[in-house]
Amino acid sequence: GSWFRQQPIDGTNQETEERTAKDWLAWMWCNQQHRGKMIANREARPSILKAILVRKERSNEEIRSLFPDGYTPSADVDTTTTTDAGCRMVDGPCFTTDPNDFFGTNSGWNLCVEAAGQSAVRQHGKRCLEMGRDLMITSIGALTDDAFYEDLSATAEANGSRLILCTGSMPAVDWMGSASLADCEKVLVTQTKPPKAWLGTPAEHDHPDLLEMEGEPRVLFEGSSRDAASTYPKNANVAAMLAIATAGLDQTRTRLVADPSATSNKVEIVFKGTAGNIEVRVEAAPSKTNPRTSAIVALSVVKAIRKLCCPVIVGL
Repeated sequence: GSWFRQQPIDGTNQETEERTAKDWLAWMWCNQQHRGKMIANREARPSILKAILVRKERSNEEIRSLFPDGYTPSADVDTTTTTDAGCRMVDGPCFTTDPNDFFGTNSGWNLCVEAAGQSAVRQHGKRCLEMGRDLMITSIGALTDDAFYEDLSATAEANGSRLILCTGSMPAVDWMGSASLADCEKVLVTQTKPPKAWLGTPAEHDHPDLLEMEGEPRVLFEGSSRDAASTYPKNANVAAMLAIATAGLDQTRTRLVADPSATSNKVEIVFKGTAGNIEVRVEAAPSKTNPRTSAIVALSVVKAIRKLCCPVIVGL
């Protein structure tokens, strides 16, 4: 559960770009060290990680343990800066629990990425946009509140900033978003996950035998994407992303399923419209530290930042 800030780099050479991309990825993969080295050095070029806002105070040892083995901070990051609010520089980026310190440091950053849940978007999203800074969110379900979504949109427009919705584990969003410019007849998403992925959700209360399930899959929820993403805020952000990109939160239907035989997080989409029909099925590897979400979400953030930074954009 963290936010981070990105600072642009001008006139960097290839060596600097590779080094600063490593810095950014070190945070991105802090909870998935076993996968971090799979990312090419230039994936997030040319950006550096400047600060991280965390919910609870961490010791220097805890912070260092989050980074991948062999992590070396960039010389471009000022590791000597501290503030009265308690911002600590530990081998690179600033870690702080104080939002005022995180947002108030005059470092020239231009992009904030949310990876902390819907409540963080509601608490801090408008403040970031009011600063004229771009905000990329992964917790799309926070936008199921129409008034809040409209407020963020208006704030971004008034301050010359952008609200960027990360695709996360949502497949084929570019094709369906284009097809949705014509009429949509049907948009349905089914998310199937192992029972343990639904712990801490209303399903745990409604289905006391969740962890003892055997046999056939069980439908935990069926309804609008708005209700799915607001009722299951840590599990159904993909439903909100699909709905906003296509037929809307109330017209897009969502089915949430627990399957005791599932070993991955499955997403199945049916889209029918005048521009064409598509059916998509994805089996995404779950995050090792959070089975509610998929490992692909972190990769999608890397991809999005690469598009924002690079002169050539593949797919838009």
